[in-house]
Amino acid sequence: MAPAVTNKPAISNGSTTAPVNTPRRNETRKPAPPVEATHVNRRLDLVLDTIATQNRSIRYAPGYRIQVYVGNQRQEADAAKLLIYQNFPELSPYLSYNQPTYKLKVGDFMRRMDAERYYSSIRRLITSAQLQPDKVDVRRSLLVK
Repeated sequence: MAPAVTNKPAISNGSTTAPVNTPRRNETRKPAPPVEATHVNRRLDLVLDTIATQNRSIRYAPGYRIQVYVGNQRQEADAAKLLIYQNFPELSPYLSYNQPTYKLKVGDFMRRMDAERYYSSIRRLITSAQLQPDKVDVRRSLLVK
């Protein structure tokens, strides 16, 4: 008796040959229904507008400032403020007083890299300057280059 002929390829395992089941390709796939682009765009615009509105309400964010002066003398704090303003008019000064100490910080930097660039220049003028993490005004940080 002759062996039966199959359309399936055979794998030989040494002594006998066994047919291999190969999956058939689905030749008759239905195409996906077309997506209406204007519907998606309207929803996306609505989400983006919501995010933009929320972002506009954010006033402060974590960032960096350069502490220029810490001490008990108001005149020295004002002198340091004037020196910074003359050399770096684009940086905003922040003078705080917590009895009996005055602190002068300058700048609104979102990225440490930007703060370090100014820090090295300020350090040449005032050797006691320090770079510190702080909450910064987001709108003013966008003005600093």
